[in-house]
Amino acid sequence: MILPEDKKTLLIHCQYVYGLGHYVRMMELAKGLTDSFNVYFVNGGEPVLNFDIPEDVNLIQIPAIYKQEETGILLPVDKHISLDVCFAARQNLIADLIEKINVDIVITEHFPFGLLFESEVRKLIEYVKHKNYNARVICSVREIIDSSKGSKRDDYICEILNQLYDLVLVHGDRQHIQLSDSFPLIDRIKVPIIHTGYIVSKEIEPRQSQQPNTILVSIAGGRLGDEILEALIDCHLSLSKKLDHKMILFSGAFQSDFQKQQTKVAALLSDKIELKEFNRREYLSEMGSAKMIISLGGYNSMIESLSIGKSLLVYNRTFIGNNVEQDLRIGYFKRKGCLEVLNFDDLKSSVLIEKIISQFNRPTLSGLTIDINGVSCSVKKILELVNSKSNEYLQ
Repeated sequence: MILPEDKKTLLIHCQYVYGLGHYVRMMELAKGLTDSFNVYFVNGGEPVLNFDIPEDVNLIQIPAIYKQEETGILLPVDKHISLDVCFAARQNLIADLIEKINVDIVITEHFPFGLLFESEVRKLIEYVKHKNYNARVICSVREIIDSSKGSKRDDYICEILNQLYDLVLVHGDRQHIQLSDSFPLIDRIKVPIIHTGYIVSKEIEPRQSQQPNTILVSIAGGRLGDEILEALIDCHLSLSKKLDHKMILFSGAFQSDFQKQQTKVAALLSDKIELKEFNRREYLSEMGSAKMIISLGGYNSMIESLSIGKSLLVYNRTFIGNNVEQDLRIGYFKRKGCLEVLNFDDLKSSVLIEKIISQFNRPTLSGLTIDINGVSCSVKKILELVNSKSNEYLQ
């Protein structure tokens, strides 16, 4: 184990363009790494309000970029600058940071399995290696990616990993979902691949509630999927006549119409429904005592709920651009009997009400085991890599 006074420096590059999954997962990992490393976190996604940053994590926010779903194009969050200017500013900030610190380990989140920011990440690795040739490079990736099943793109991903990387950390439980399930060319990756278990916040604690019939609703980032909030608000009064419950809805972190939805909720004149602004800590607190959760099928939303045995109703949204990650995850755990699914056509009030009542009254699933030790396993493997002279120990 590295002693505190001898900490090496670890840099995380994190980029998210739709939701929050990459950010939440990497912040949890960063928190776990601070005992062993000086952690720098380069964030290229839109800043998230009401989200606690670990005290020992050095957050470097670079000009943020998101992706417009309808067109598939990247756009700066700052509407006053062009994409080229945004990328140039990001590049300069990254170069300046690496000049000031001596990076021993680089973790690139999702890259190279996602190639949107290839130029930026390649240059980051190049800067680090130029200053410290012995720096280790690690890929951190969720358990499911969007693969085109053996295309030239997948060959290229393997080529990048084999040329530039020392280790791939897959944040999932291989008894449930393996990287090979969504990336068929895994055998062409020559560097070690470790399934770490899922990364889940330690702040989630199952507990008794003064309102034991609470239904908790989340749309995470909220750039996509707010139609589920609208549908739940619209059907609330009718649902309340059939089901004794309290519904707590959280708006999305990047949602722009919170005031409009808040006005609609207030007009219901009901104390059985509450709409709250996104707040990560408050959501996790409410999760512990909720009877049932309604969410999208993202990594954090689903695994957090399943890890503490919550009854789960998942909105399987159809994404533009053939993004099937959530569909694959939802399908797997649906087949395991862990959840029920809402599709777009189910958002009609009459159908939605019946789906909610059915899932609410269903016995909670027991017996499902999920490895949620993703942080501790990742830290262990990173330390082993740093303290070794080769990667053979990982095989």
